[in-house]
Amino acid sequence: MPMYEKGSVRAEPRSKQQERMKKIMKKFLSSLLALTMILSLVIVPANATDASSTLTVSGTKPVEVGESTTLFVSVPATVTVGGKTYPVKTTTPAPTATWTIADGSGDKVEFVDGASNTNSVTVRGKAAGDATINVSMNVTYITSEANAETETTGTATVNGSATINVKSADEAFRKAITYIDLNGHRFNVSNVSNNTLTFKLIGSESVGTATSNLGTSDTTYGTISYTLNTEKTQLTISGTKTLTNQAVRAVFTVSTSVVATPTVTVKANGTAYNSSSSPLTIYAGQKIELTASGYDGNNDATYAWSASNSANSPVAGSPATSATWTAPSSASASGDTYTLTCTVTEKGGATTNGVVYVKVLNDPYHSAYANSTREYTIVPSSGTNYCDIDKPVLKGNGVNDITSSDNGYSVKFAVTSGELYVTVDESSGRVTKRSSLTRSGTATIKATITYKSKTYDPLTYTVNISELDSKLDSIVNGDSDSYSQTNVKDKLADAIKKQYSSFRYNDINTITVVGRPSRVTLKDGKTTLSNGSSVTDGFTIYADEAYIGDASFQLKVNNSYVVTMYLTVDSKGEIKDTVTGTSAGKSVTFTNSDYDYLYIYEGSSFKTEKYDGDWSKTSTAPNGWKPVAQNKDYTVSSSAFDRNGKATLYVVAVDDDIASTGTITVSQKSYDINYNVVAGKSVTFNQKDFESFLEDYAEDNGNYNPKKDEITFDHAVLTSSIPSAKSEGTLYYGSTEITSSNRSKTEMTDMDKVSFDSVSKPSKDTVTLTFRVYGEIEKPNSRKPDKVNYDVNVVISVVKEDITYTVGIDDTVQMTARDFVNFLQDAKTSCRKAELDYVKFDVSGKNVSSYAYGGLYRSYSSYSTGKLADSTDKFYYEPSRTQYDLADVAYHTTRWAEAGKTVYIPFTVYGTKGEEASGTMAITIAQTMNFIDVKASDFFYEPVKWAVNNKITNGTSSTTFSPYKNCNRAEIVTFLWRAAGTPEPTVTRNPFTDVNSVRDASYYKAILWASQKGITAGSTATTFSPYQECTRSQIVTFLYRYAGKPSGNYTNPFKDVSSVNEASYYNAILWAVGKGITQGTSTTTFSPYASCTRGEAVTFLYRYVNGVK
Repeated sequence: MPMYEKGSVRAEPRSKQQERMKKIMKKFLSSLLALTMILSLVIVPANATDASSTLTVSGTKPVEVGESTTLFVSVPATVTVGGKTYPVKTTTPAPTATWTIADGSGDKVEFVDGASNTNSVTVRGKAAGDATINVSMNVTYITSEANAETETTGTATVNGSATINVKSADEAFRKAITYIDLNGHRFNVSNVSNNTLTFKLIGSESVGTATSNLGTSDTTYGTISYTLNTEKTQLTISGTKTLTNQAVRAVFTVSTSVVATPTVTVKANGTAYNSSSSPLTIYAGQKIELTASGYDGNNDATYAWSASNSANSPVAGSPATSATWTAPSSASASGDTYTLTCTVTEKGGATTNGVVYVKVLNDPYHSAYANSTREYTIVPSSGTNYCDIDKPVLKGNGVNDITSSDNGYSVKFAVTSGELYVTVDESSGRVTKRSSLTRSGTATIKATITYKSKTYDPLTYTVNISELDSKLDSIVNGDSDSYSQTNVKDKLADAIKKQYSSFRYNDINTITVVGRPSRVTLKDGKTTLSNGSSVTDGFTIYADEAYIGDASFQLKVNNSYVVTMYLTVDSKGEIKDTVTGTSAGKSVTFTNSDYDYLYIYEGSSFKTEKYDGDWSKTSTAPNGWKPVAQNKDYTVSSSAFDRNGKATLYVVAVDDDIASTGTITVSQKSYDINYNVVAGKSVTFNQKDFESFLEDYAEDNGNYNPKKDEITFDHAVLTSSIPSAKSEGTLYYGSTEITSSNRSKTEMTDMDKVSFDSVSKPSKDTVTLTFRVYGEIEKPNSRKPDKVNYDVNVVISVVKEDITYTVGIDDTVQMTARDFVNFLQDAKTSCRKAELDYVKFDVSGKNVSSYAYGGLYRSYSSYSTGKLADSTDKFYYEPSRTQYDLADVAYHTTRWAEAGKTVYIPFTVYGTKGEEASGTMAITIAQTMNFIDVKASDFFYEPVKWAVNNKITNGTSSTTFSPYKNCNRAEIVTFLWRAAGTPEPTVTRNPFTDVNSVRDASYYKAILWASQKGITAGSTATTFSPYQECTRSQIVTFLYRYAGKPSGNYTNPFKDVSSVNEASYYNAILWAVGKGITQGTSTTTFSPYASCTRGEAVTFLYRYVNGVK
């Protein structure tokens, strides 16, 4: 037998190996089976009673006896066993619930359809009370982990319960009643315990019929009846349950007491003045407090107040048992007695009145008077920084003055101007100088007296702040101004003399700088003057760069008097820019391409003081301003624009360290078509405006490509309502008035024929009409044009010419302050005695400031030009030295201005007592009499000026009128036609072969009009001879016929005018002479066949239009 090494395997035949492996596998499988059986005995499913979670029952609600409700339960998603929550396994079939009625509840409820093995059960009420329903369900839950290879489960019983409240039918009926109305009183009986109806019977009132929220017929309870017992102490409400036909009822106790005659006490100012012989006496316009108390009727009675003699009723307060009453503003000589009544009305209709009697006398007190002086002065150098204003007294006729010690007196003080300088205590009247201020100024203080609730006209006081100071001329930021030593000493001497009258120029020995100058630098040549520096040779003031506002420095004289020198550092210039967006209704973005920095302020609450500040760096700029660096964009959001699509940006521009101020007006793109019309006049539309709108809108909407397509206007139709003929005006198409009946039918193919006639006193400033514009777009290679229609608003601004001025070209017109006083006093009845304080002009409108028109200036004269006015400027009727003067305001036209144009400038006037009124100033640019051949001494001077300004004729050149040039027939009828308002001819047939509509367009319509009006019949039936010179007899005949051939008895002074030879114009000549239109060429000759000159023609026409009609 061979030997083998340890660990080696002895080789066997293959058959024996296979047999041995089968025996091993049998033993392994037997062992595995035994192990599985052992494990199955170890893992035991959970008991059903281990579940601690509960089932949720839905559908529980109160039921009446005999009514049913259905309860529901669903399989829970999880179950808690042994304190651990497991997911419930979804099984088929699903688990079902078992329902049972709890012990002690079987007499109250019963199951309608059984209760086993169902997830819902119907429960019916048997008797009133609470019943408990139990439910249980066996569920299978999963115990193994979610990622386990083998799922293990358990079973558990989950329990739940529900409580059903069973009501009696009567109880349910009682709960259905939420309120009862009895004798007009409403009782809230929704509270079950509130079964008593308590109220008072007034006078002979008895308990009446009741109603409730159930009415007399209810879908749940059928017919409802209301029954009172004989004693009227018990109310029974009965009905029948509709579903069960069961009778139900609710019983209420009625508790009443009788008040035979209720009373109420009315008091005025806390006292009952219930006798007409002893009334409360007050003055006209005073106010009293009223109260009603002690009413012994029902609490739900209502209170109303009234006054006799058609006086205003008292104004009820809250509660209505109080009221206030203001006496009429005047009374008869002996006084008027008023009965003020409080009427208390019961729900049943009974009324009770309480009264007080008030006698109103004419108020003898008319105004406040100063108890001493009305002007005070604060002199800080004396050590006092305040003054106390004596409280004013109320004076009257024949009565004692009312002073601050009298009951009912109160006074309130307020600063009306000069807030920069002082503050005032509104109760005591102490005026205190602001500690930060070191210069003189003036403040106005208003004191308003109220006596017995009536406020009287205020009294004004003037408070002067007298500092040792001197105002210097303003300097542009970054600029300088020099003062000689003499100039400096003059300023200082004047300042010191204000408080020390004996001080003189020669008293000045030394001048030194005190402290550090604010916002300026002082230099003597190249030497900077600082604290302690002596001033011996004057100085130059250098204003800080990029700073706008106040600046100051102090100088000490003779080492004793400290004088503050102050000045204003101005902006370099005024910015007035405009930006227009590219889209309607959207934000607008623009680029700051001009300035190193542009600071922008948005908002309507802007005041010019906001320009003040240090603009040298973004970190020092005032708050509220947005800095925009050069070449950076700024966006105005769509919400910042007003309803007209405009937004005003206030700006400070800094360039090369110099600051300028002004505004940028930003506009959204608007498709509106805008026209202006003067109130009482007419405006004609323009066809080109509608064609431009059609192109613009179609292109913006992508419907039209101007490089490829052709677009044409077809017609327009008014789609908005027609304007009010009484308060707005009338719209015409040609001679046809547009009305509500023909509005949609009138297709306007020529918008040049559309006009709007404004009423003379319109109710609003704008009239907006919406038109639908129809057009066609022809596109390349398209067989048919595309039809389009778009809506456009026509906005007609109606201008009221409240104050008018006329100015020439390159000329100035000064505003007359009295015009604005008159406007304020005529604005309202309450303003008739108003005193003008100041005026503000709105200069933001188109053309108010432009090269084509001119500008409104703070002041303008041949020797001094002020700045353009700003919309925030205030121009005072009686200005202080720091305020703009209304009398200085002027409008100056440029040399490019066009005669006949009108500039409209809205304005607002403000009274000294808060009155306010707005209007429009119209400045018409007229042709100046700069014709070298027209002198003021010429008889035709005024007629020529009138004819040119009214566009009846122009000069023959810019400097000549040619008054002695003969007129032809065409010129004469054209003058007359223009004077008549250029009316359209009534027919278009032209009888004259020598008048062509194209060649003679300038007078074609005038000749047709004159022919149709019978003013002239032409030189023959078919010719007019337009270039034939017109004679004197012909022009007066034209005028005579235009006037309607008026009759009259006139003598003939002329030897060369015969009723036989000159029959065709005999009456015309006598009429013209009789009316003063002409006196002839001499006292005895008219020269009827002499040619009529241009000067004579406009004179005849001027005299007719302005003197005879």
